Amino acid sequence: MDPAEARAMNVRTTIVLAVLVALLGGYYVWSERQPKSEPGNSKLFAFDDKAVQEMTITRDGTTIGLKRDGETWQLTRPVEAKADQGPVATLVTGLTLARIERTVEEQATNLADFGLEPPALTVSLKVKDTAGPITLLLGKNSPAGSWVYAKRGDSPAVLMLPASLKGELEKTPTDLRDKTIITLDSSKATRVELKSKDSFIVAAKSGTEWWLESASGGIKVMADGSAINRLVGAVSDLKAKEFVAEATADFAKYGLARPDYRVTVSEKDAPTPKTVLIARKTEKARTDSKAPSPTPEQDQAYVAVEGGKRVFLVEGKVLEDLKKSPLDLRDKRLLAFEIKDVKGLRLAWPDATIVLEKEGDNWKLTQPQAAPADSGKALDLIYSVNGLRFKDIATEKPGDLARYGLAKPQAEVIVKKTDNTDLPAIEFGKVDKEKNQLFAKVKNSPIVYVLEPRVLDDLPRDPATLKKEDSKEKKR
Repeated sequence: MDPAEARAMNVRTTIVLAVLVALLGGYYVWSERQPKSEPGNSKLFAFDDKAVQEMTITRDGTTIGLKRDGETWQLTRPVEAKADQGPVATLVTGLTLARIERTVEEQATNLADFGLEPPALTVSLKVKDTAGPITLLLGKNSPAGSWVYAKRGDSPAVLMLPASLKGELEKTPTDLRDKTIITLDSSKATRVELKSKDSFIVAAKSGTEWWLESASGGIKVMADGSAINRLVGAVSDLKAKEFVAEATADFAKYGLARPDYRVTVSEKDAPTPKTVLIARKTEKARTDSKAPSPTPEQDQAYVAVEGGKRVFLVEGKVLEDLKKSPLDLRDKRLLAFEIKDVKGLRLAWPDATIVLEKEGDNWKLTQPQAAPADSGKALDLIYSVNGLRFKDIATEKPGDLARYGLAKPQAEVIVKKTDNTDLPAIEFGKVDKEKNQLFAKVKNSPIVYVLEPRVLDDLPRDPATLKKEDSKEKKR
C-alpha cells in the first residue's frame, strides 16, 4: 500500500470512529429521556407539602433546619430565626411533588458509583402521622446532566430524579432566612424621629396630618405626609444582604455606637417606640484620599435594631433615602385646600382685579364686570393656585419685606371656601432674574418663600381670557 492510500485509509477510519462515538453518545443521551421502566414516573413521596412538619438539609458540612410553626416556617439551624416563607414553601412543595424518572438499580451494591456514599446532599423530613424521619440522599448528576442519582433511606434502590430538584435544595441558610430587619406600618406611625450627625428632625401626627416639631416639642410647620411615609418605608423595607453578627455587644465595631442615622418610630397602640441604627460601612481603602468615593450603588451599611444584638448588612441606598433636611420633609404647598371646597377666587393686580364665583355647577365673573365665565378655565386657575409649591425658603424672619418686593406685592390671590371664609392671601413679590427666583408669602405668616417665576404665567391679567365664549362668536 502506497503512502497516499494509507493516508486515505487513516482518514476514513478516523471519520468512522468519530461517527460511532457520536452515535453512541447520542444514544446514551436519548436513552436517558425515554419512557421509564417501573416504578415509571411515579411520585417520590406519597404525602403532600402540608404533611411536612420539619426538614433538614445537609450539604458540605452545613445543616439547615426548618420547623413548621402553625402556618409559618421557622429556621432552627444553624441559627434560630424566622424563615423566608416563600422560598421555603416552594422548596417543600417541589420536594413533595418530585417524580421518579427511573429506577437505575433495585439493589445497589456500590453507592459510591452514584455519588451516594457519601451523598452530595441529604434531606431528612419529619412527616405528620409518620413514625421516624424520612431520608433522601442525592448524589452526582447523570452524564447528560439532566438527572441526579438518588436513594431513599428506606430503600436499597438507586433512583433517577430531575437534576433541578438538587439545584433547588442547594440553598444556604441565608437563602432560606427571612431578611426583614424590622416591621413598621406607616399607616400606624404617630411620631418619627430622624437623627443624623448634622440634624435632629421630629415629625408628629395630629389627626390625619403630619407636623414638623421644633426641638422643644412645639408644633412649627406642616409636614409632607407622603415624604414621612416614604421615610418610614425606607426603614421598614430594609432587607439583609448578610447577617453579620448574631449576638454582639460591640456595636462600636460596626460604627453603630455613633451611627450615621438613628430612626425612631412610634406606632399607634404599640407599647414602646422602635429604633433602628444605621452606619455606613467603611473600607480601609477609603482612608486613602486618592481612592474614589463609592457611588450609592456601591455603598453598604450596617444596621441594628436598638435593644437587639444582631447586626445586618444592607444596600447603601438607605443612606440616600434618609439624607433629609427639614425642608425636604416640609409640606411645600402655599395653601392647603380641596378643590371641592372652593366657592370663589380673587386675583388682584396693580391695574386690575378679577373675581370668580361658583354658582351651582357653573362659574361666573363678578369683577371687573359681571359675565359668565368659562368653567374649564376657571377650574384651571384654581388648580394652578392649589398646585403652588415653594422650592426653598428665603427667610423665616424678614427684616424688610421691600427687598423681596413684598411691601407692595405685584399680585395677590385669595381663595374663598364654600363656608364663605377666606383662606389667607398669597402675595407675590419681585422676580430675581439672576437667580431665577420669585418671592412669595402667605399673609398670616412671616416666611418668605422661593417659587419658580413661571407660576406667574398661570395667573391671568386680562379678565376677558376667563369669559365664556359666546355661541355666536364661536360660529364666526
